[in-house]
Formats: sequence, structure tokens, C-alpha cells
Amino acid sequence: MNRKNVFLSLALAAALAAALGLSSCAAAGQRAGETGSGPAGSTTTAPASQESDAAPAASSAPAATPTASATSTSATPTSATATPTAGAVAGVKVFTFPDGHLSFSYPSTWSVRTVGPAGNAGKQQGVQAVIADATGNELASIVSSTNASNASGPVARTVLDAAPVPGLKDVDGEQLAFGFAFDSFADQSDFHMSVRKERDFAPPVSNSGSAYISFANGGAEAKVLFGSPAFASVDSAKAWMITEQYSQLKRLLLSLKYS
Repeated sequence: MNRKNVFLSLALAAALAAALGLSSCAAAGQRAGETGSGPAGSTTTAPASQESDAAPAASSAPAATPTASATSTSATPTSATATPTAGAVAGVKVFTFPDGHLSFSYPSTWSVRTVGPAGNAGKQQGVQAVIADATGNELASIVSSTNASNASGPVARTVLDAAPVPGLKDVDGEQLAFGFAFDSFADQSDFHMSVRKERDFAPPVSNSGSAYISFANGGAEAKVLFGSPAFASVDSAKAWMITEQYSQLKRLLLSLKYS
């Protein structure tokens, strides 16, 4: 073998060795059939997938278990709505009848005028409080310490709304309640919104009961003043129930207290 052939053989051997070394480096960390970019892509994708799966679990936890601040915020308006007393509703005034027994709260923009005492000499006298809105429109009447009439009779009553007046009972210890209902007579409906014995708003109602309630100091009556007819239809009465005026009158009647 001449010197030229020796140099050629040595060059071929060196090139073959270099090729074998590069091949072994590329194979490290790869699987059969994967490209050089394959493992890198799967390495970055796997952690991203785990993070996206964990994220919904972490975000759903606060919804299932509200924080203390969120719970207290949502509980406050619920409590105030469930018990609309004078202390729980902002912007109200309190009216107390002269004898100091019966009282109620009403919006501070409304007004109360009193009528009476009324009645003949020697008989029990009463005072009427007439409540009007800011425009002077008279909306409700509450009478205290008067002679009560308890006449009643059969009735077909439909109750649209009712709730017990907190802590208010009559002289016999019966629970009193606020109610909005109508009594059907032939082809007409007589709407009334008042405070009566709770049973007068309990279905099925077959006896009209009385708008007058009895306390130790005499009779009382608390009712909303309606025109005649009060509403064109039951649907229009139900539409009125979602107004602010309805809510204010309901709170007024529910705020009645006797001491």
C-alpha cells in the first residue's frame, strides 16, 4: 500500500468514527420513531395539561365553600328582608298612639295625621292615624283604642300574600298577621290589605273574620285604603305587589307593635 492510499484510509476511518459519535449523542433521551423536537414538545405540554386540570378544581373550591366575608355580606340583606322592623329598615319614623300602647314605623318621606279622639261621651274613644305618601295621597289607616265590631260571615277568600306580624298577638293570645287578599262576591272581588287574626289568612278560608282586632286597651284596625274598585283585575293586583309602594305598606303593617 502506497502513502497516498494510507492517508485515504486514515481519513475514511476518522470520518466513520465522527459519524458514530454524533449518532450516539442524538439517540440519548429519545424513543424509537421520535424526532428531536418530540420529547421537548411533550415535556412542555405535560406540565401545562396538569395545571389546566388543577385550575378548575382550585377555582371551584371558593364557590362550594364561601369565605367568611362573602357569607356575612350575603346574609345581611336576607336577614333585613325577612324581618322588616323599624330598626332594620333605614329612613323610617316611628309613630306611637297617645296612650303609648300601639306603634308602627313608616317611611320618613311620608306623613301621619291624627283624627280623634272620636266617640260619644262616656264611651270608649279612639284615635285614627291616617298615613299619606310624599304627595299627600292617603294610603293607610290605623285606629287604636276604639269600640271594635267583630261581625263576620261566610266568604270565598283568595290570599295573595300573608305573613305573621312579629310578636303581635291579640288580647286572647292569638297570633296576628299581615295579609293581602280578595273576597269573591258574585262577579266582583273585594280586595283588602290589613292586619287580622292569622287564621283569617290561612287556607282554606271559609269565614270572613274581622278587620278589627282586640287589645287590652280596646279595639284596633290597621288597613290599606283602596278605591272602588281597587283593581281592574287580579292580574293588576299581582302587578302592584312587585312595586315599591306595596313593599312599603307591607313593611308598615308588619312593623306594628303593642306594649
